[in-house]
Amino acid sequence: MLGKLMKYEIKATGRTLIPLYVVLLAFAIINKVFIGTGFAHKVPGLGGIAFVLTILGYGFTMAAVFIVTYFVIIQRFYRNLLGDEGYLMNTLPVTTITNVTSKLSIAAFWNIISGFVAILSIIIMAFKPIDFSRFFGEFFRDLAQLYNQFGMQIYLIIFEVILVTLIALIRFISMIYASISIGHLFNKHRILSSFGAFIVLNLVTTAIASAIGIGVSNLNFRNLHIESLWPIHLIMVLVFVFNLIFFIAYFIVINYILKNKLNLE
Repeated sequence: MLGKLMKYEIKATGRTLIPLYVVLLAFAIINKVFIGTGFAHKVPGLGGIAFVLTILGYGFTMAAVFIVTYFVIIQRFYRNLLGDEGYLMNTLPVTTITNVTSKLSIAAFWNIISGFVAILSIIIMAFKPIDFSRFFGEFFRDLAQLYNQFGMQIYLIIFEVILVTLIALIRFISMIYASISIGHLFNKHRILSSFGAFIVLNLVTTAIASAIGIGVSNLNFRNLHIESLWPIHLIMVLVFVFNLIFFIAYFIVINYILKNKLNLE
């Protein structure tokens, strides 16, 4: 059932986000043509205006991609589980955990896709084929040098960075959902209450992260050899565990409120 919910969620959210991706990539291609052909210089006046408009269109669309991504995932969670559609969702033969998991999974999915599309648009607009090949050539050459110095540890760190980034993203989305769920406990001003809950949760998370960071910075790493990447591994593990603990806490809060304190309008 989780797969069916995720498939439905992708269709419902993709109708809004995919056209934005297409528009962003279209603006990137148009700007690439303008830059590559020197259209603004070849057609004085009109060419400059057209180039400025396409640059502005690209910038606004880039911002819209990320703003709309979060707007859509927040709206879907609120309307689908806490709004009028909540009556329908609660009649389905699925658990609250399954509903929340589907929302979290697709929200993380669209965040990742939005990031990839944004990077792709920059590559299309800014890089020339020769620069692209040179960049990857230098990247793999530097990676080979790091491998010669540190061995498999360098690949382990890359894996750890990807894993930490993913869990941090999921933790952040779950914090948003937990804030919305807490705000829904109030009878009035639920949106304002959700915003207040988000600020409080964010402050608590930041304070604990800062305390851990100060503690780690006071550790003595001076006696370690320069070839040792142990401090980096330690930091990656701490960041992962930190995000995992908060994610689990937020997930429990969301599940508890939706299961025991749900108050649909």
